[in-house]
Amino acid sequence: MTENAGHTNTFKGFDVSFNVSLSRYTSFRVGGPADVLAIPERVDTLVALLKTARTARVPVTVLGGGTNTLVTDSGIRGLVIVLTGLKTTPEFAAKKDQIRLTAMAGEKLGKLCRMSAEKGYAGLEWAAGIPGTLGGAIMMNAGSHGSDMAAIVGSVDILNPDTLEINTLNAGDLNFSYRSLDLGGRIILSATLQLTPAAADRVKAAFETNLKAKNTSQPVSKASGGCFFKNPSPDKPAGLLIEQAGLKGTTYGGAMVSDLHANFIINHDNADCSDITTLAANVQERVFEKFNIKLEAEVKTIGD
Repeated sequence: MTENAGHTNTFKGFDVSFNVSLSRYTSFRVGGPADVLAIPERVDTLVALLKTARTARVPVTVLGGGTNTLVTDSGIRGLVIVLTGLKTTPEFAAKKDQIRLTAMAGEKLGKLCRMSAEKGYAGLEWAAGIPGTLGGAIMMNAGSHGSDMAAIVGSVDILNPDTLEINTLNAGDLNFSYRSLDLGGRIILSATLQLTPAAADRVKAAFETNLKAKNTSQPVSKASGGCFFKNPSPDKPAGLLIEQAGLKGTTYGGAMVSDLHANFIINHDNADCSDITTLAANVQERVFEKFNIKLEAEVKTIGD
């Protein structure tokens, strides 16, 4: 009670909540409470929250759409900032033979993908059906169908949480790698994507084909974090290795290896975080025993 009273005083005047279950803010639908939760809708509010937390020495954790994130059952101490409120109307601008799409970090990637397809702009149709926010997709270098965010990001506006300075990084300044972008703890505020004009019917067809493929081959209606493990190599995808190890449908507590796509661990029956992490560890152990390959988690686990 004393700690919460202190947080109440610290964040007086801000639109925050206390002792909020984070299961509502991750696609796994698991996770303990945040001491303080804020969902700012403006960049200046985000900056003010960070400044206040720094002055009061309150630890800060930043979440996007929570689609590649597991929050521990103990939750997260301090202030949790969810960036899904950072949205404005996405803007398309033509420059020579290129279309630049600018959007805030909290915008849903799926919305941007559909908007681009409907306008006949190519370059993002591979992302059909990928959940989460634009900022999260860039941080995870989301990819599918032979492309990824690194191929289309033109620039990002970032906020340094230590200095509270906002800077723009161009594509050549971004250290992308497989399913990762290293920004040294800096926060993505917005981004510009580089698309190209194309025949609208062709782009729409590719979008619909990719969306249908994802909906039929992945458990999109189930609570999960997307693909749980990184693919060791193109010819040895994690899902195939897990399936060949006989692990489809395996359960631990309320968690289950999807019987539709083996690289998905789903919240099958009111799982908690420990169910999911234990099942993931069992999968890693079995795959290593059979193939001598150590699967690396793509989903990040955070919290106490």
